Amino acid sequence: MADAAQRAAALARNVRRLRDSHGLSLAQLAERCAIAKTTLFKIESGRANPTLDTLLALADYFSVAIGDLLGAEEISPIDIVRAHSEGIDISGTAVSAALIRSMVVGSTLVEVVDVAIHPGLWETSVSHGGGAREHVLVRRGRAIVGPVGFEVELDTGDYATYLSDRPHRWGNPGRQDALLWVIHTFPRSDQASSGGSGVPRVSRLSRSEATAASSKRK
Repeated sequence: MADAAQRAAALARNVRRLRDSHGLSLAQLAERCAIAKTTLFKIESGRANPTLDTLLALADYFSVAIGDLLGAEEISPIDIVRAHSEGIDISGTAVSAALIRSMVVGSTLVEVVDVAIHPGLWETSVSHGGGAREHVLVRRGRAIVGPVGFEVELDTGDYATYLSDRPHRWGNPGRQDALLWVIHTFPRSDQASSGGSGVPRVSRLSRSEATAASSKRK
């Protein structure tokens, strides 16, 4: 009984903290996971004996393992990606890109991508869907980015942001790879999901979902 009570308390603590970190109300999380609000209330109160389907829905939504939800140790409050860590490859012809991280913040899917644009090459990406936006920070070199017809040249240390719900281009006028961080933001409906992209996009909702998404974009 003590073990069961400890697991219930750990589950309550972890689910409550994950929900708070995503800026969700109890009702919002219940709707997005297709779980009854009363069930979630009991889970967060430490009084529930959830089914496997309920645990799977929560683990999938927060992109954590079921063991992490039930673990007495709290999930780390900081997520570190070390330099040269491998992401999910979503490279194109002119662009080498790796999906590094993704998270849901409120009703927005935020994706972090490590990008290298090869010298003298160009690539055009299709719309990522209504309300999508890209944030581009040049770490090294020069890059030309932006919606078709409104491209701008960026140098090392420059930042630009634009709506990516229309065709947009990536280019490198320099003689070495241009290295960029790209942050994608996507409004996320309750049914979820994200539109396609020919350049960097991550999905941390689950690695399998991210791999499937990247395959569709190639």
